[in-house]
Amino acid sequence: MEKVKKKKKKDWKLLFQVGVFFAIIFPLLIGVSALIQVKGNIYSYLEAKQEFLKPLSSKMIKYFDYMGNPGWFFDFWAKYPEVAKAFMNTEDEYYREMTNDFPFNPEVVDFDLPSYDPDKLDTYTKRQKGQLAVYMYQEILTFELLSIFQMQNERFMVIDVSDELWGTCYYDSSDYMDILWSDDDLSEGQNSLGKDYSEVLNALSGIKDVKRTKTTTFERFDSPKDGNYYYLCMAPILSKGEVRAVLVLSNDWSEYHSTVMRQLLLIVGISALVILVASILLLYLINRSAIRPLGKVQKGVREYIVTKQSAPIVQKMNEIRQRNEFGVLADDVSQLVVEMDRHTSEIEKLTGERERVATELSLAANIQMGVLPVNFPNEPDYEIHASMTPAKEVGGDLYDFFDIDDTHLGLVIGDVSGKGVPASLFMMISKLLIQEYGKSNISPAMVLAKANQTLCKNNTNDMFVTVWFGILDRTTGKITAASAGHEFPILRDPDGEFRLIKDRHGFVLGGMEMSRYKDYELELQPGGTLLLYTDGAAEATNAENELFGTDRMLDALNQHLDDHPKEVIAHLTEAIEAFVGDAPQFDDLTMLCVRYNGQS
Repeated sequence: MEKVKKKKKKDWKLLFQVGVFFAIIFPLLIGVSALIQVKGNIYSYLEAKQEFLKPLSSKMIKYFDYMGNPGWFFDFWAKYPEVAKAFMNTEDEYYREMTNDFPFNPEVVDFDLPSYDPDKLDTYTKRQKGQLAVYMYQEILTFELLSIFQMQNERFMVIDVSDELWGTCYYDSSDYMDILWSDDDLSEGQNSLGKDYSEVLNALSGIKDVKRTKTTTFERFDSPKDGNYYYLCMAPILSKGEVRAVLVLSNDWSEYHSTVMRQLLLIVGISALVILVASILLLYLINRSAIRPLGKVQKGVREYIVTKQSAPIVQKMNEIRQRNEFGVLADDVSQLVVEMDRHTSEIEKLTGERERVATELSLAANIQMGVLPVNFPNEPDYEIHASMTPAKEVGGDLYDFFDIDDTHLGLVIGDVSGKGVPASLFMMISKLLIQEYGKSNISPAMVLAKANQTLCKNNTNDMFVTVWFGILDRTTGKITAASAGHEFPILRDPDGEFRLIKDRHGFVLGGMEMSRYKDYELELQPGGTLLLYTDGAAEATNAENELFGTDRMLDALNQHLDDHPKEVIAHLTEAIEAFVGDAPQFDDLTMLCVRYNGQS
């Protein structure tokens, strides 16, 4: 019962994980989609507003261009603000005086403007200058420009950006519009003239760009005072080729921004509700079509792990009726456990067979080592020692020494092609043949020839063996030897170093029945040493695939010149093992060493 509860808890845990995944991914997708939509709407709105403000700014700049030298008017308005804001006594008197001094030219622009010469301003009287300044401020700036731009969310300002009057405001339509809506005296609406707007200019990064580039610039501005959003068009007003003032057209788009945000919240809320319902439905379907079948598969697999019986799990998998990947998974699990039962049975059989083979190999290894001499005599006239380390359970190397008569000692070392039991059997046959023929008082060459003829008969596996066979005359130290393709022997004279004897090789035994071999002689002086070895010594390989080689063999041997044959083999084996390290070896390592002491 407890196991069932744990299993259900795991099922709900997986369902909870899937639900958490949906709860994270879906809101994230909603948020990103809504953000992209809001950004797109705002971008489209500002782009449209920019296209709307461009022609307005161009038209306003055209009025200032008519002034010819607007810097003069800016200086006059800043110096005499009350004169610029004052109205004439009567409209008829005002226009009569203007007409007398400056006839109007309606063809210059699309409304009446007085004709005057900007280059002759110094010749005008103070009254005439005042008339021009008042007219330009009231008629152009106050009425004409305001009539173009009087919309609920749009404002404009004219601000001085010269070094002397930086931030001086010549007009701010926000104050004026407030006055118009409140039905106050119109003259009070122009009280922004002369205000210090340097703080505003410093907050607008585009002002310096306008002054530097002399081109119109657009900027988004979040007001720190009222918290509203503004979109600004800043156009340069040139006087004598330099930017004297900046016309700032302002659009308050806070209401639009609030509307967009409300739409965003509405979209997010509706989407979240839809996704919540869809997620619940989807989780139900996932639980029914995926998690429950998966739980049955898991339960069946666990039972199979415990019982190792395929029939119950196959029955449980047949109960899963889903026509989807989980139904296919159930069928695959059924086939898998049936195949596993079959393979388990086969593995058990193979394991038993392997154990039997290992036992037989162990017995073969013991038999092989039993035919090799392990008792090494310590005679007065010679000392001898040998070792054989197979690369596998049983090897194909051989060594032997035997008395031919009272004064002659036979020395044998060989290396059979291949490894394992076949090589071991071939090795034992070769050893017995050489020993049998070697005791017949014939030369080593004849011994190898006879052994070769015998081995070639019925050699259906095409195996062969390399052999070095020598006969030591214990009275003189002379060795008569012959080689059937074996490694060069190593000889050391008394008070000398070990050196390689490159003897003449004949063909391997078991290769060709008519092979012939030649005898040659070596002489061991009292104190001299002879070392015989197989290719497992010279061809020992390290992890970098480097061979130990005969040069390293000689170097290792010459470090211990006066060693007993057993120590010679031990030191050389240590050098080889240090060289190869943990690299696997594929050749047997066999050595036979004899030191001649001479007759006493």
